[in-house]
Amino acid sequence: MAARIKMMAPQLPAELNEARWEDVLEDEDRELVNGLLSGDRFEYEVMDRCILAKVRLRGCSFAHTTFDRMDLTDAVLENCDLSNAVLQKGVIHRVHFKDCKLTGINLSKANLGFVTFENCIMNLSDFGEASLKQVRFTGSVLQNATFYGCKFKDVELDVCDLNEADFNNTSLKGMDISTCTYDRIDIPVDALAGCTVAPEQAIGFAKLLGLKVKG
Repeated sequence: MAARIKMMAPQLPAELNEARWEDVLEDEDRELVNGLLSGDRFEYEVMDRCILAKVRLRGCSFAHTTFDRMDLTDAVLENCDLSNAVLQKGVIHRVHFKDCKLTGINLSKANLGFVTFENCIMNLSDFGEASLKQVRFTGSVLQNATFYGCKFKDVELDVCDLNEADFNNTSLKGMDISTCTYDRIDIPVDALAGCTVAPEQAIGFAKLLGLKVKG
């Protein structure tokens, strides 16, 4: 399915300076701008406010690391591992995650704008009470993901695995989940108003209303 929402790509300069994660640790403001990181690892750590802007990260791992109020702007992350990383209350703006492992990532109460998750593994990810505006999930696995109490505006789910995903207290008005798959999904009936679904999905939701559907 072609993208239906208008996205702004990360704004990166034509050339980036090769950098190391140690550059961030050594910087007084915990800031990296115009940098290229390749293969860096910063795992099982806790880091106060960190600012990454106009950066490309390739094959980096930040698994099990807690970033307090992270600010990630104009970034491309390719083949990176942020499994069980905590970016709670972070600001993620104009960012493209591609082929990343994001199992168990915590983005609760974060602010996401113009963010794309492409071909990412996102099982058990937590977006609870986050704000998502112009966010696209495509070809990604979101089994047991939590979207409880989220604010959605122009969010797209395209060919994603939503099995056991939780959308309680979140409106899906204006969204299209017709290309997504699941065996079970937790979406209250009132949250489906204005949502586009496939015919076979509609039958399942009709049963939630107690309707008997004839074949």
